Amino acid sequence: MLKINLLKNTLLFIVLIQFSLLGYSQKSPMKFGKIDIEDLKMTVYDKDTTAEAVILCDYGVFSPERIEFTRHCRIKILKKEGANWANNRVRSFNKIILKARTYNLMNGEIEVTKMKNESKYEEYVNGKLFATRFSLANVREGSVIEYQYTIPWIPYEWRFQQEIPVIWSELRMEQNEYVKFQKNFFGYERLSIIENSRWVAKDMPAFRKEPYMNSITNYLTKFEFDVRKISIPGRHYKEFTTSWEEVSEKLLDNENFGVRLRSAFFLNKEAKKINELNLSDIEKAKKAFELVKNEITWDEINWKYAYSTLNHVFNKKKSGNSAEINLILVALLDKIGLEVKPVVLSTRNNGLLSPIFPTLNKLNYVIARVKIDEKYFLLDATDKLAPFGLLPKRCINGKGRLVDKNSSVWINLETSTKSKKIIFFNLSLSNDGEIKGNISYKLSDYAAYDFRKLLEEYTSNDEYIKYKESRYAGMNINDYDFENIDDVNKPVIAKYEISLQNNADIIGDNIYINPMFCEKMDDNPFKIEERKYPVDFIHPIEKSYILNLSIPDGYSVYQLPEPVKVVLLNNKGSFMYSINNSGQNIQLTYKFNINNALILPTEYNHLKQFYDYIINKHSEMIILKKNEG
Repeated sequence: MLKINLLKNTLLFIVLIQFSLLGYSQKSPMKFGKIDIEDLKMTVYDKDTTAEAVILCDYGVFSPERIEFTRHCRIKILKKEGANWANNRVRSFNKIILKARTYNLMNGEIEVTKMKNESKYEEYVNGKLFATRFSLANVREGSVIEYQYTIPWIPYEWRFQQEIPVIWSELRMEQNEYVKFQKNFFGYERLSIIENSRWVAKDMPAFRKEPYMNSITNYLTKFEFDVRKISIPGRHYKEFTTSWEEVSEKLLDNENFGVRLRSAFFLNKEAKKINELNLSDIEKAKKAFELVKNEITWDEINWKYAYSTLNHVFNKKKSGNSAEINLILVALLDKIGLEVKPVVLSTRNNGLLSPIFPTLNKLNYVIARVKIDEKYFLLDATDKLAPFGLLPKRCINGKGRLVDKNSSVWINLETSTKSKKIIFFNLSLSNDGEIKGNISYKLSDYAAYDFRKLLEEYTSNDEYIKYKESRYAGMNINDYDFENIDDVNKPVIAKYEISLQNNADIIGDNIYINPMFCEKMDDNPFKIEERKYPVDFIHPIEKSYILNLSIPDGYSVYQLPEPVKVVLLNNKGSFMYSINNSGQNIQLTYKFNINNALILPTEYNHLKQFYDYIINKHSEMIILKKNEG
């Protein structure tokens, strides 16, 4: 009986191989090492003369009998900047098979440079995932480069579109009763050929990054893949997730997720200390949040699994990835008696999750959701500069998934928390055009978070002041003071004593001043006529600018800009500009609001006009006239 079963399995496997090979009898679009000399002679790509490089051909094929994927890519370098395309990174669960070459035209002959072994190295990413980095040598303007690698698994994605033009991109992905996967299509450009297991894009335009855009991976024309079943007789069998509810179940059963949560007995002592303080639920939650945030340093690895034990991370290692830190937070909040669940998500640079495309592969982050007094809070303890309830921007990305065996639901990751700025200018103008005075900024929520992040980039506050002076021509900061920098739960107060040169033009008996000074907006970030993708501000914005300007004796106001109020379509934003004078004082109040962080492509033209209006208003001048006699 054993022999019969073995023979049956062997025959099935042979059938599988033969069936798979039939799907790949079609000729490949290129052969490694066989270079067309005309490609080396090319100096510009006619369909996009601005291109720094162009992908001549990108070919990918999946072999189901070997469960491996091979990619062969050939690129023409047109400009010096295009040499960056010689540096690559490939993610894989095992070592890849790789070969790469650079071709240059020398005295009419093709010079070949093979990639050296030392130009390739593997690096640990997280869990069982590694990345292979490789760089091709002797790459310069005019070169053609090509590389070919094989990954022992189904590819995570295939990009038909890149940030440079693509002349030909072809993908062949065969599946059968033994190997099954699902694919999810993204993008706005059409494919040229669509067959059962073959897809081709011809003359794909370069993807252009635009201001205020979520990760480009959401908008590139591409497929994302997720395995559904691998079942090869006598070799391998595994079934994968088919629903988001099943994703939640698998995480709760996983030894590096749910099992870690259920083994957090070491936190009992910490929970007891917090509960003995007799605090309100919100204060208990804040206490737990601050404890985890201050005890553990994020290693800057985004991941959904805790590969170290939570006890080791908390008590010994004192550092961890996003899952390890936030699973500790979830466990501690649970132990102090609060209703809390983990939420898994995909970070902004990793792309959006699809509600109809359940996947474990795309999940790369964990946060906590806690319910207090009928209100939900999303918490991330990885960022020491983020106060309670303020998500780091990397997490604000569409929807995440609540991990709960009874109620696995979608969680909106958009935030109503704003970036708030209130700016006070108290300045005086002398009759020779010099401006002196004080500026005070009150920065709250994301504005305070951004300022603290910016300040961290400089070796000292004095170095930051040099940077600020360099940004605004004619500004000298004579003194400054920062308040609440180290207390992330309070607004930042930044005060400057300044002098401004060359900000007032004296022409005859008139003085011309732009009252917006260093807060002037003079460039519209939205320049293209039509936009295919949403405008994403990440969070709402609220900015108030208040100016009190004393004008010199002997001068009076000759002309002021007109007051105005403009409301963006569907009340998604507004600005108000009001100015008046009383004697030798001019008062200006300007308010700018973006109420909805996401502006749809259909609303883009209104947004563009909105910004044009602001820029025109910011360019208007106050005119002072010298009094007669």
